[in-house]
Amino acid sequence: MGFWKNLKYVLSDECNGLLRLLVDHYNRRSEKNEKSIRDILVKVQQALDTQEVLDNNMSDSYQELKENKEAVEKVSEQCSAVFSQCETIVSQASQLETDSAARGQEIKALIGEEFEKQKEELKKSSQMLAARIRDVHTYLEEINAPDPDAPNVHELLARIDMLEKKNTEYENRLTAAQKELDETKQAYDTAEKSFQDEKRKVFHLSKKLAQANDKINDLLVRVKDRSLETMLQKDETENPFVITENKEKYTITAGNIQVMVTRFANMAVLDRFFESVPDYDPYKKMYFQYQRDIRSTARQFTPRSELEDVLQAFVRVVQEDLIVRMVEALYRRMRAGKAEYEAKLLEALNEYLEAIGFYCRDGLKVGEVCQEEDLKDMECAQDTHAEGREQGEILEIRLYPYYINYIDKYGKRKKLHTKGMMTVA
Repeated sequence: MGFWKNLKYVLSDECNGLLRLLVDHYNRRSEKNEKSIRDILVKVQQALDTQEVLDNNMSDSYQELKENKEAVEKVSEQCSAVFSQCETIVSQASQLETDSAARGQEIKALIGEEFEKQKEELKKSSQMLAARIRDVHTYLEEINAPDPDAPNVHELLARIDMLEKKNTEYENRLTAAQKELDETKQAYDTAEKSFQDEKRKVFHLSKKLAQANDKINDLLVRVKDRSLETMLQKDETENPFVITENKEKYTITAGNIQVMVTRFANMAVLDRFFESVPDYDPYKKMYFQYQRDIRSTARQFTPRSELEDVLQAFVRVVQEDLIVRMVEALYRRMRAGKAEYEAKLLEALNEYLEAIGFYCRDGLKVGEVCQEEDLKDMECAQDTHAEGREQGEILEIRLYPYYINYIDKYGKRKKLHTKGMMTVA
């Protein structure tokens, strides 16, 4: 509306200006400005027409504006209602904000109490965990603390090595024993087969043997009486079981232990004898056992070992494997009159023992009374059924005591001996 009003004023001013210009030209009319007056009149008329149009337009615009005012008032009333609702909503929002703040304080207080409670529980748990950790740490320290009673690891390792060596030695012995057992079994099977063959033969001769049994017993008694006993009653130098060569020799000293060990290990004379003897022969098995024991004993010592310890170990093996087992078996066989094979073996055995340094003690003879000093190196068995004999009389010497001379590290001359066995009345 203001726009149209201002436009009307502008047009009115322009018309007034044109009218004044027209009056001025009319008062000063002339031939020159008549055209100008007509042009001004045309312009005035145009301005008036324009003003009329404007007035009409202004009248329409006013009507439209009036209608718009009513619409605006309605809108304003609606806006007021909306504003009133907004104020109500804002008021409610403010109340909610106030309530939320109060509620937030309550929640904050509750959260704070719960937090303090959890904090206290965590503190107690941490204290308990710390105490438990200290207990575990103390326990670990006690476990890891060195045990004063614990054995020395190096000693245990050394003992383990020694036990492993012994275990290996036992395994070797077991293998050898198994081999010997297999050989014995094979020999037994062979002997069993031969025995069965002989049994069948003997079955047909049983009647004749039963009749000749008494004669055979008499013959055996005569053979016993005249075979070995006659031989033993001869001069001592001719006794095949007596060695006298080394009585005055002291070839074993503390400085030549290795030489002594080499002598014991040198069994060439016995190896040659058993070359042609079958493996199942009992004497050869005794010899194999002696070989194993001597070699095992030799591995136990070094050149720095004590002479007496080494020599005692070797003498013990000689006594157990050669003298007690082999020599006594030879004596029994030769006393029964079966002396050909045994006599040759005894010669080879005496040669080996003599090369080592052994000899037999003098002064022991069948038929003489034993003395107290004889009991130091002899085991004595009494025969209570011997009639017509003096008490203490030597009836039989199954084994002579074998001696060996040596010089200890202090230069003293000493002797070691095996045990002999005899029977007295």
